[in-house]
Amino acid sequence: MSSKSSGPDNQDAELKARLDNLSGAIKAEMVHVHDERKVAASTTPAVGLGKAMGTGLRVTSELVAGVLVGGFLGWWIDRWLGSSPFGFLIMLFIGMVAGFWNVYKIAMKPTGTGADGSSQG
Repeated sequence: MSSKSSGPDNQDAELKARLDNLSGAIKAEMVHVHDERKVAASTTPAVGLGKAMGTGLRVTSELVAGVLVGGFLGWWIDRWLGSSPFGFLIMLFIGMVAGFWNVYKIAMKPTGTGADGSSQG
């Protein structure tokens, strides 16, 4: 026979020890996963927010630059040729079209990640 007694008290103690061991391992894993999620959450949105703000600033500057440059060139042509306000209006319209065309090109760029995990934007 075995030197260990297989009484109910001994089995209960062994089961309790195994349960405590498993509970400790589960708690440690939960803490580890929670920490990983906290790190991922703290870095990922900031990167996405920065990219979005950068793209928004670029879109705004493209629109404003197109309108301002077109308007200035139209004003300059009107002063040079004395054709006010036709040069201004035509060039302002061309500047707006150019600004919207640049925004369209920005919007049509692929973004996100590809199948291999590389950035496409």
